[in-house]
This record gives sequence, C-alpha cells and structure tokens, in this order.
Amino acid sequence: MQSKTGPYLRTSITIESVMIDVLISLVPPLLAGMIFFGWRALWIVLLSTVTAVVTEAILLRAPLTLQGIFGDGSAAVTGMLVGLILPSTAAWWVPVLGSILAIALVKQTFGGLGYNIFNPALGARAVLLLAFTSQLVKFSAPFDTVTSATPLLSTTQFDWALFWGNVGGSIGETSVIAILLGGLYLLVKGHIDWRVPVGYVGAAFGMALLWGLDPWFTITAGGLLFGAVYMATDMVTSPVTPTGQLIYGIGCGVLTVFIRQYTPFPEGVTFAILTMNALVPLIESLTMPMIFGVGVSRETRFRGTAVSLGVVALTIIVLVLVNNMEPSTTPVLSDGHYLPIADLLETTEYEIVEEQGTRYYVTWDEEDNLQGAAFTAEQGGFNGPIRFLVVLDEELAVKHIEILEHQEDPGLGALITRTEFLDQFIGKKEDSGFSLGTDLDGVTGATISSRSFAAGVRRALENFHAVFFPSEDNGGWADGKYLGSAESFGGKLEVEVTVSGGKITKVDVLAHSDTPGISDGAIKGVPERIVAANTVKVEAVSGATISSGAVMDAVENALQGAMEETAASADVFTLPADDGTYRGVGQGFGGDLVVDVTLSEGRISEIVVVEHGETPFVADPALKKLIPAIIETQGPVDAVSGATMTSKGLMEAL
Repeated sequence: MQSKTGPYLRTSITIESVMIDVLISLVPPLLAGMIFFGWRALWIVLLSTVTAVVTEAILLRAPLTLQGIFGDGSAAVTGMLVGLILPSTAAWWVPVLGSILAIALVKQTFGGLGYNIFNPALGARAVLLLAFTSQLVKFSAPFDTVTSATPLLSTTQFDWALFWGNVGGSIGETSVIAILLGGLYLLVKGHIDWRVPVGYVGAAFGMALLWGLDPWFTITAGGLLFGAVYMATDMVTSPVTPTGQLIYGIGCGVLTVFIRQYTPFPEGVTFAILTMNALVPLIESLTMPMIFGVGVSRETRFRGTAVSLGVVALTIIVLVLVNNMEPSTTPVLSDGHYLPIADLLETTEYEIVEEQGTRYYVTWDEEDNLQGAAFTAEQGGFNGPIRFLVVLDEELAVKHIEILEHQEDPGLGALITRTEFLDQFIGKKEDSGFSLGTDLDGVTGATISSRSFAAGVRRALENFHAVFFPSEDNGGWADGKYLGSAESFGGKLEVEVTVSGGKITKVDVLAHSDTPGISDGAIKGVPERIVAANTVKVEAVSGATISSGAVMDAVENALQGAMEETAASADVFTLPADDGTYRGVGQGFGGDLVVDVTLSEGRISEIVVVEHGETPFVADPALKKLIPAIIETQGPVDAVSGATMTSKGLMEAL
C-alpha cells in the first residue's frame, strides 16, 4: 500500500532551540540584577528555575534523566521569568511557591505548553501579589541591603539611573539596557515580532503624554519594558496575526497606564497583559484573513467572539472585585515610599494616630501599654531634607531605622544610608546620647550629614514621647530668670528664660556658634514660638532644624531650675484643728483636681482623689507616688518630674 503524504514545511527550529535562545536572552537582565542586588538575586532565580523544572517533571512523570527532567526547556524559561520579576528581598519560599503555581495552576491545568490561556509567570505573580502583597512590593536599594521603594512609588520623573538599572525594583526589570540587549537577540533570532513590543511601548508613551505624565519615565520605570519584551511576546498567549499583534501590544500599553493611574496597583503590567491574554481569541477571530471560499462559518466565528467576550467580561468582573476587596495586608505608602509596617511591627493589628503632622503606627497590649510603634520623620541635611523611617520595640527603643529619601552628595553624604552607620541607632531611646564622636561614629567626609541625621532621630524620638507621654510641665514655673544650655550644630548654645506669672514671657539666646545666615531664623523664630505657646515643644524652623532643636533643649534645661524653685517655695500645710474629712479643689493640667483629705488626731491619715481630668498614664503614676509621700512627711513634697502641673494641683487642693 502506497503511503501518501501532504506537503509539509520543515525547519531546523525546534521548541528546545527556541527555549534555549530565550534563556540566553534572559542572561543580560539576570547579570544586571546580580550586579545591582547581589548574590541573593541569583539565589532567587535559581530557586524559581529549579522548582519550575522539577514541578513539571513530576507532573509529566518524566524519566529520571537530565534530558527527561529538563524536557523541552519551557519550564526553565517560566521559572527564570518568575525569579526575574520578584524582588531580591523576597523570602525563599516566594519563588518556590510562584514556580509551582506557574507550572501546576496556570500551565498544566490547561493542558501544558501551547494550550495555556495566560502567561504562566504573570499568572503566578498575580496570585502572589494578591495573597502576599508585602513580599512583592518591598525592594532592596542597589548595592545595599537598605529597603527602598520602586521608582513608581518614589518619583515621577525620568532619571538615567532607570536606563542603567541602579534603582529599586524587581531583579530583572530595572535595567533598560540589559532588557534591550535581550530583546534585540530575540528579534535577530526571529522568535518575537516587533509589533508587540513596539505597540506596547508606543501606546504607553502616547497615553503618558495624554495624561500629562513623563513618557520616558512611564516606559522605563517598573516592569513595562520587561513585560513588553518577554511577557507580552509569549508565542502561546499572544496573537499570530500581524494586525492582531499590533492591536494586542497597543492594548497592553493602554491598560498598563490606566491601571497605574486608577487602581491601587502601581505597576499595572501584570494585570494588563493577563487581561489582553484573555482577549487573544477575540483579536485573532477579528483579524484572521479570510480565504475566499474556505472561511469558517458565520456561526463558528460568532461563537468564538461570544466566548471571548464572556472571558473578557469575567476578567473585568474579577478585577473590579479585587479592586474593591480589602486585602489582608494593605500596602502602606508615605509620600510615594512603601512602608512595610505590618512586617516591622509583626502584626496587622496596629492603630494609626495622627498628631502634629506625623502619622504614627502603634500597637498596644491588653493593658493599653505601648508595644511598638513606627513612623516617618524628616530632618534637614547638607543639600536638602532627609526622610527616614523609625520602628520602636516594646521598650520604645529603636528596633529598625532606614532612610527613605535624601539629597546628599553621592559617595559622601549618601554614605549615611549604609547599614554600618544606621546600626548605631539600634537600641537608642529618647534619653540616649546622640553626639558624634561620643555616642555615635560619623561618616568620614560627611560630618554635616551624619550630625543632621543624628539630630533628626533624636528630635523624632522626643516628638514621639511628647505625643504619647505628654509632659505637663508647660506652666506654673516659679517667677525669675533662668539660664540653660544645649549642644547645637556649632557647639554650645546658651539661653536665658524669663518666667513671670508662672509663664514663659521671654527667651534670649545669649551665645551660640551656629552658621550665620542658616541659623538666624531659628535663633529669632523659635524663642518667639516658645513664648507664644508657653511650651518648649514647638515647630522647628525649616532649614535650621538642628539650631531649632538646640534652642528648645536649652530652654527645657533652664526650666528645670524653675521647677525646682517651685517645689522649694511651697509652704507647709496648715491643718484644721478638728478631725474629719475635708474636700479641696486645685487646678491641674486637665482642669479641676478634687481630693478628700481625712484628718485623725491632727494628722493626715488618708488622701483620696475624687475627680481629675489629667492624662491617665502620666498622672496616675505621679499620684501613686505623691500621696504616700505627703502622708509620710505631713507636708509638701517635690513635684514628680514630667507631671509638675498634676503635682501643683494636688498641693493646691490639699
């Protein structure tokens, strides 16, 4: 019997050779990731790649040989892509779980290579992003272990660092030059069509112009370019018709910018490409050229269009539901910077307290004692403001600190972001020393930046305590003039404080060595603010925060003498002759302080506070200390530090 064969097109190109070429094209982004993020980047990619290959070999029951386990190479490509779109800070189990999801859920569930509807790596990333948000939005700064934000969260303007890749981001997505090299290799080998990446990038560029965004920043920041070259061009999940490829690429670009602008997801690439993957059958049915007399029936084409529209509608519904759902861990953003609050406080059950322009994230125990806190602060540096994040432990000591943004000189002032410098602040408390050379080692060649940052941390801790442990020492000082001093930028700063009628009426800066022209605003403005508010804790003068803090510290030291005078000048109690219980009222920090005093045999035998409006966690410890002391001495006692007004009110009531 004669066997008949049709005319076949034969080529030397195989699936294995294509996959090897794709792996080769991914080498430049991988090398860039290793350069900028270190060996941990390679470890993440190796974990994801090995997991993907082993997972597919197990599911396909491949023979236990190197050839059988590696298979056609598509699993290795998927695994490598999964690793490259993850941050180097991700926990070890994230790339493992991601590759398992990519192979088992997104690829093999649909029948394996050639049958999957969605790009496997992006499908896995979408699941990880929704389930473990904090793991995928925490990035490492290049050449360091300091956590930083992706440029999409920290800036809106193009910078050449985006082109080279030395910015925060996922391992393989930051270096434009590396991605272009890999894409050029794939174009030369004929494995991708120019229409998809050009349509993608061109549409995103145009949409950025229409929205008034920086178009160069739009296409170079985040994972847009990596997605356009490696994800959108996936030959299984992208159209095969030339017109369809162009439409598909344009759709990816438009959706990416739209998602970045109008949803909580700052990246946009993942869900844009997955949505367009779902539209591929519809795009192909509408762009497939008709062969005269051979075209599919109208019913078949209508059925395909209807199914595609159904998939699109379902995808839109899912995205809307996801957008409206409250994730278990909501990313916390502050001025464009990601703050891993839940991870740092080790709980999602934290309270947000806004005071004096600062947002504090705090946790409490069952007895309403502070167990931890996190907040951002700002301090003027050599070239501009330094923004940083502080995390406190249950002892209210610094547990974690990192610089979010600065404008210090590269190679000098920027060295304050190094781990060895920041680690010196771990364990510091509000009353710790922050002097360079004594308590801290400054960065050589960056003394001003080091001193500024140290002063900023000290001031941030003082402000935190002023909010949650407010001192009641803002009035009732003994009249007189008092001298005080504090260390400032140029050395010792001395003040004279005048108290009249129990209030601060004048503050004079007697001597200082701070830089003229920079400190002038603080030397003049801070004393005026202290007198107007009758309190030491006032807003610092912008551009002179160190001098401002020194003036406040010097005034506070001077007022310590005023409080000592107040206690020393108190008269002894004049007790009634008859025994019994007597009620008295004094003026405390929060209003009237009412006490019942019981006399027995001409002596004070019991003091009961009937009513008061004082701050509980400040006044209660003070009253517990004052009352036994008064009963023991049968007369006035020294005021409790930090609760002077409560102490004064109790004495007045007695």
